[in-house]
Parts: sequence; structure tokens; C-alpha cells
Amino acid sequence: MRILRIIVVVLFLITTALFSMYYVNEKLTEDNTMPVIKIEEEMIEVSFETTREELLQGVTAYDEKDKDISDRVIIESVSRFIDDGICKVTYAVCDNDNNVANATRKIKYKNYESPKFSMKQGLCFSIYETIDIAGAIRATDCIDGDVTKNIIITSDEFNSSTAGVFEIEVSVSNSKGDTSIINLPLVVEDKSVLSPEIELSQYLIYAKPGEEIDFQQYLVKAQDRMENDITKDVRIETNADLNTPGTYSIHYYVTDSKGVSGHTILNVIVG
Repeated sequence: MRILRIIVVVLFLITTALFSMYYVNEKLTEDNTMPVIKIEEEMIEVSFETTREELLQGVTAYDEKDKDISDRVIIESVSRFIDDGICKVTYAVCDNDNNVANATRKIKYKNYESPKFSMKQGLCFSIYETIDIAGAIRATDCIDGDVTKNIIITSDEFNSSTAGVFEIEVSVSNSKGDTSIINLPLVVEDKSVLSPEIELSQYLIYAKPGEEIDFQQYLVKAQDRMENDITKDVRIETNADLNTPGTYSIHYYVTDSKGVSGHTILNVIVG
């Protein structure tokens, strides 16, 4: 038993010595220095199709032990907009001892514009037909492309079985948190579903204040229900003030040989 106790004590001392040597060695070789990320410019301009390489331009990293570790820099995140067309990019780098450093800078998208709406038909309906507002409106974004699925349409007063002019609010947001909102008139008329049809090339356009617009150019054709061409009979009415920002309606009317009237609207967003 005495020999066994001696062996146990010796093994304990050896183990303690080895552990102490390992611990001291770890402490002597431990890297407590943090890597540093250096960024040349606080903000850069990028295109909508920017690549990872472009976002990493001018970004380097150095560690006192591992030296140049620029090739280890990653893009940790790209924020939503913090200002018009401006995001914040967060970079991260890790050295061989798992010390992590972060840095940020801003990126500005060149020629950024908020999401824009378009329409493939006018918002003039008969109380005798199915009113599909969502099917008439689309939205595109310079960063995300087609964002029609993000459109939200609301109205406090609309009733599909009641004739009248109702205001609807249309909003859409892109992945960066930028939201566009417009208010449009929805016209519901007590008219026959056999009314003449007026076709426009566009049903919603954007214009700068003071811009001159020839509304006749958007008229494609007008036909009665027998498909007779009555385009020459279309009249255009509006009280739009193209010098003042706002949303305006351009009305196109036509009456066929039987006295049945057709109507559609071009919406103009000024500013």
C-alpha cells in the first residue's frame, strides 16, 4: 500500500508539473491583441448591382501577431437606409486566436430613386363588374426590381356596389425600408358593361413641376362594343396644375353612336 501511495503521489506531481508547464506556455504565447480594420473612405458611392469586391475596396486588416489579414475581412451586414439612399456596412475580421474586430462605413447608392408605381389599366369601373384594384397597379424599385407583391391598398370609404369617386391610398416598401405612398381616385360608375373602351399607353405617369405634357399622346384607341374605331371622338378634360406638386387626374371620355359613354383616367404625379 505504501508503494501504491508513493506511485499516486508521483503521478500527481508529474501531472501538476505538466499542467503548470502547459499553462505557463499558453500564457506566454497567448495573443491578447485585437486585430484592426482600416477603412480608407468613410463613405463610398456604389451602383445598385454592387458586388462584394466593390464593398471591400479600401478595407484592410492587420493583427500584431498574424500581420496582414485583409483577406479574412467579411461583410457582416448591410443596414436598411439611415438616410436617403445611404446604408451602413459593418465589416468583421477574426485573427488566429479568435479575436474579432468590427468597423463600419457608409455606402451611397448612385442615382437612387424611391419605388415607383405604374398601372396597366385605369381605375374606372362599373358597379356591375368585378373591381380588381390590386390587379391594376404595379410597383418597381431600382434595387429590388418588381415589388408589386409589397403593395398595400387601403380605403376608408370604398364600396364596390355604390357609384362615386373614392380615394384609395397605395403604398409600397423596398428591402431598405424606403416607402412610397400615393393617393389615387377610384371611380365607380352606374354604367353599362357594354360601354365603349378607351385604351391608353399608360395610366400613371410621373412629371416634374412645370413640365409640359401632351395628354393626347397617351391615347392609343377607343372602340365601341362592335369594335368600331371611335378614337377621333375622344375628348380630354382636366384641371391639373402641372406647376404644383400633387396627384392629378386626366379624364378621357367618348360616346358611341348609341349614346353610351366610356371613361378612363390617366393619373399624373407631379414632383
